[in-house]
Amino acid sequence: MIGYALVAIGLVVLIFLGFPVGFAAGTISSLGAMLFFGDPTDPRVSSMMARLLLDKIDNFLLLAIPFFLLAGRLMNTGGITERLFGFVSLASRPLKGGLAHANVLASTLFAGMSGSATADAVGLGTVEMRAMLSEGYSREFSAGITAASSLIGPIIPPSIALVAYGVSAEVSIGALFMAGIVPGLLMAAALMGYVVFCAYRYDFPSGTLPPWRELRHSFRRALLPLLMPVIIIGGIRGGVFTPTEAAAIAAGYAILLSVFVYRGIGGRLLLTEIRQTMIDSAVIMLILAFTSSLGVVMIQGQVPQRLAEFLTTVTRSPTILMLLLCAFWMVVGLFMAQTPGILVLTPILVPTAEAFGIDLIYFGIIMTVTLTLGLLTPPVGMVLYALTRVTGLSFERLALVSLPYIAIILGVVVLLIFVPDLILFLPRLTD
Repeated sequence: MIGYALVAIGLVVLIFLGFPVGFAAGTISSLGAMLFFGDPTDPRVSSMMARLLLDKIDNFLLLAIPFFLLAGRLMNTGGITERLFGFVSLASRPLKGGLAHANVLASTLFAGMSGSATADAVGLGTVEMRAMLSEGYSREFSAGITAASSLIGPIIPPSIALVAYGVSAEVSIGALFMAGIVPGLLMAAALMGYVVFCAYRYDFPSGTLPPWRELRHSFRRALLPLLMPVIIIGGIRGGVFTPTEAAAIAAGYAILLSVFVYRGIGGRLLLTEIRQTMIDSAVIMLILAFTSSLGVVMIQGQVPQRLAEFLTTVTRSPTILMLLLCAFWMVVGLFMAQTPGILVLTPILVPTAEAFGIDLIYFGIIMTVTLTLGLLTPPVGMVLYALTRVTGLSFERLALVSLPYIAIILGVVVLLIFVPDLILFLPRLTD
């Protein structure tokens, strides 16, 4: 029993002390191996630990992560996001608060290309903030809707977070991608509903319908970027290619547009973006390797089984369990970034979900959406940190103006918990 406590408490303490998640998981998995597997100097134990580190990352599906990361980076540096926002903002000009609606719509479209909230916040967010401030929107409102709309990125496919969950939980990434579409669109609809409320309460500006020639020209400029989510989602949905192949196609398409069609970046900048993508991917792979070995150690120590036994004494309702886990994930999101949180918690909580008869696709979407809120909550709040330079607001002020949007997205999470078919009907349709 002491061993279980040491493993669980040790991980929490190291993360609270500021250890990188990967190294914290690696340290605790080594400690757990000594407790549960026997003498650490035994070559069989050390060789087993080395094998555990390599087994999970030796996976073809993980190639999707660097490709999607590269696609998102190139769309920002290659000027693709500016073309995208230019068309969406022009099309939504007649609406009251049109630029705020365009902010959400552009992030929704960008989500179908990159799958990263920080890429949305840093790249598209810069364009959105500049446009909204020039039209007279307050800095606080512009920053809040920009931060909140970026959270759609990890939900609508392609999604780096869903790839990480799919590999860790050993469920279909294609099914996860299909399952993320409706929740992502619901998040967008909820945010746009709030924009409508604010537009009439604070009398936001509205414009006139742009001339057809201007709208057509803007659409032509954005047409090739708009085809990317159609190619990715349509290809996966139609069985033309796998999620990993879709990621490679997305990266290749982004290179084609940014380097050869629009000539937004040159060879030197392309190499810089590839190098940074390799660094970011290596960090994710390191975390995945260590958290996977931690998961095996936890299972060997029967930590997930004991957790499931404990939770069955609290409730036998899957719905109540999901509500409790949502509260837990909100707390975790305060101290851990989204993808590391998924990689650490999935091996521990999946056995509990299975014990309660919860569909793992549904479980993964709820966990991903809830942990995504941690990107807007201090002290970690990675999107908040990314937007401090873009918005000119302090970290604390950004956290404050994000509160209404956190409540809105939490409302979407509760709706998804009580109506699982909103998540599952598209994967079932695909099957």
